[in-house]
Amino acid sequence: MSTRLFRPALIALLILTLAQSACGLFTPQSQPSQADIEKEEQAVYAFFANDLNGPMVILQDTSTNMDLDNPKQMLDYIKSGLKSVSKDTIDNYMERNAQPSQLSPDMDLGVKYVLLSDEERSAIFKQSDGWDAFYKKYSMAGYTEFSRVGFNRTLDQALVYVGWVGGPLMGDGTYYLLEKQNGEWILKEQIMVWIS
Repeated sequence: MSTRLFRPALIALLILTLAQSACGLFTPQSQPSQADIEKEEQAVYAFFANDLNGPMVILQDTSTNMDLDNPKQMLDYIKSGLKSVSKDTIDNYMERNAQPSQLSPDMDLGVKYVLLSDEERSAIFKQSDGWDAFYKKYSMAGYTEFSRVGFNRTLDQALVYVGWVGGPLMGDGTYYLLEKQNGEWILKEQIMVWIS
């Protein structure tokens, strides 16, 4: 092949290769499926699950312990304690918690649990012996509440609010930042937002 034909063919091949590589740079990352998100959300909840005192009692309705009409102050506080949290994770957390939702009774948390509705909780605590009635019916360990879990785009960073109430003036609420390493969720950072 003569140099006159070889050089244009080589340049065309080089341009084609560069164009193909550049297209890969601008191709949007695929979004995780809803099934993948739900699986990871359950894995994050399972990280906090225990049934040492009988079935774990979890509030069915999710909670953020945040004024969603004016979240800036709380978000600033969360970011001050969770230095590694990404913007993607915070944005996804806010999006997934914009509306109240209910946890599914079909979650696989690796422990026995009971979902407690707001109606049932209100009915128990309207009684004069509310906590005694709760302990008798459910557990001496009190109850736990979760927010929806916010994730980054690669589902390897998670932000979740976990509240625990064990009795009158006994409980706390904390935001946790977890990272997925070697297929397992591990605690990276945490910041408490209330305690009694």
